[in-house]
Amino acid sequence: MAAITTALLLPLLLLVLAGTLQLGALRVSAARVRAAADLAALIAVNDQDEAALARTGEMRLAGDAADVAREFFARELELSAPLLAAAPAEVAGAAEIAVYASAPATDPRTGARYDRPTVRIAAEVPLRAPVFGVLAFDPVIVVNVLAVSSPR
Repeated sequence: MAAITTALLLPLLLLVLAGTLQLGALRVSAARVRAAADLAALIAVNDQDEAALARTGEMRLAGDAADVAREFFARELELSAPLLAAAPAEVAGAAEIAVYASAPATDPRTGARYDRPTVRIAAEVPLRAPVFGVLAFDPVIVVNVLAVSSPR
């Protein structure tokens, strides 16, 4: 009787195990993508206008901070390319990058108030979930990422 019960429940247990492993892999993938966005925002905010800093003593973001953020976001996503359901350059190109060069500023997307120059990256990143595709779910999961950085 135990062998029959095991044989009947084994497919269900394997499906549950596969789904659990896929969820764990998605959590790791989402963390890697968030780390890529955080690092890109940090690098972009550290791209200071050195002439303005020397002249006025105030930190001001360089004029190309948005381009720097997008470039580094794409570069960091390259490390996770097998996990993505789209090309890293495509994901970075579609990301909404806002640069608030002067403070105070209010972000219309989040409603946050920034008291220092700030770079914000908001992106929808499609991740592969092949096990979910086998289980008759959508094999692509979209993760929303929001990274904000300002100098201290």
